[in-house]
Amino acid sequence: MTRILFERTGGFMGRKVSLELDLDELPAPQAGTLKRLLDETGFSTLEAAYPAPSSARDVFTYQITVETESGRHTVQATDLSMPNALRPLVGELSRLAQTRRS
Repeated sequence: MTRILFERTGGFMGRKVSLELDLDELPAPQAGTLKRLLDETGFSTLEAAYPAPSSARDVFTYQITVETESGRHTVQATDLSMPNALRPLVGELSRLAQTRRS
């Protein structure tokens, strides 16, 4: 069992976008892509928070929580502070959130 909870807030409009996924319920190719991105990111080893500089304005803040049988890990980062390794996962989750919202 792997669940991903994703939330994007902030930006100029301050609009919230969220997504909840159970990888066991997704089509195999989509679940495989997300599992690969989690592995490539080293998600479970990332720090819990990557805060933006206090002078930053109109940035997006992302919160990703991954729940598995072995535990739960949450990472919060912004456009300006997220590690490069996290960007492909955030991009894919953002795309999926926008697709499901439409």
